[in-house]
Amino acid sequence: MRDVSEQCRRVIASGNYSVDWIGDLLYDSIPKAQNLDLFDPRFRWDMSAQIQGSGSCSIRWDDMFGQSVAPRDIGDLFSPFGAELQADVMISAGAFRERIPMGRFVLDSVPNSVEYAIAHPRKGEPVVVESTVSLDLADYFLRVSGDEFPFPASPKSTSMWDEAQRLTGLPLFRSIPDRTLPTNITYDEDRLEALGKVFGPSNAWPALTPSGALTARSKDWGDPVDRIVLVVDAPLAMRSENVYNRVVVEGKNPDPNGPPLIAVREVTDGFLRTQKADGSRSPFGGKTFRYRSDFLVTQAQVDAYAAELLPRVARIRSVTRRVTEPFNPLREAGDVNTLVDPFKRGEESLVRISGVAHNGAETQLEVEVAE
Repeated sequence: MRDVSEQCRRVIASGNYSVDWIGDLLYDSIPKAQNLDLFDPRFRWDMSAQIQGSGSCSIRWDDMFGQSVAPRDIGDLFSPFGAELQADVMISAGAFRERIPMGRFVLDSVPNSVEYAIAHPRKGEPVVVESTVSLDLADYFLRVSGDEFPFPASPKSTSMWDEAQRLTGLPLFRSIPDRTLPTNITYDEDRLEALGKVFGPSNAWPALTPSGALTARSKDWGDPVDRIVLVVDAPLAMRSENVYNRVVVEGKNPDPNGPPLIAVREVTDGFLRTQKADGSRSPFGGKTFRYRSDFLVTQAQVDAYAAELLPRVARIRSVTRRVTEPFNPLREAGDVNTLVDPFKRGEESLVRISGVAHNGAETQLEVEVAE
């Protein structure tokens, strides 16, 4: 959940407040334009995606000197070549006002820009009185993903956090303890995949804070941080696409002449079993999840991780709900919450947010339901 004052939490819980989206345009961490009104804001975060945060908005600009901000060249104010937008929400209720950081985004593209001009009263030349730029945005991981390794590489630090900082160039928010990296890791082209290898042994995913710092999100469910009470809609969905009944885990033997390190584990009973008792195919069939890590350097480590991984992939995300609630800027992907279901006489269930989307006056949450 986003870090705000206790008074702000009470205001949001009351439902009686106004919302304004505002942003600061930055280049190389230097503000170029501040407190910009963001129109038609649409922002979403998906915990399962490599580029987790994305969005779009429009900015209207009027200039007393008649200058337009519609970009034409690299280096123009809103040109998508290194410019960033810090998107925030201003919550207001009476005299109360608080600005909540929502996300730091890279300008990915400017799909549309329009200039409104009038004739100069004396010279007759056109003068731009207002310009509008539409922005497509993505979080910092877009930039990290594009910066591929030119050839296979290895870590240059034994510290997990120091190596993560080196891979991304981002400031750090150290949310989990550091750990020592083995020296036998190999990175291929993709830096985000390399980042996943660095955080993988800590059972965590890379993530970004609302101000754009690199952090880590645990794969384990924590304690609930809030209650989802003002529910507009919450249909139940069940999908099989992310449910597996077999895992194949591969490590990396530090001895190049040693045997391959592979472990296979399967579900042997229940509806998700891979086979019937007679060895024939089960009704669900077989569905394999593969995992490879250079951090697993012994057969015992590979076996242990396969045993740990199987129950997670055989259950997680099998039941989801799409919860619609009044706009709530505090929701973050990865948060564990208590869902109060108004359609089942206030029945409560533990859920984890896997996706957040803000669109107008509503917030939509994709949540995984705890078993």
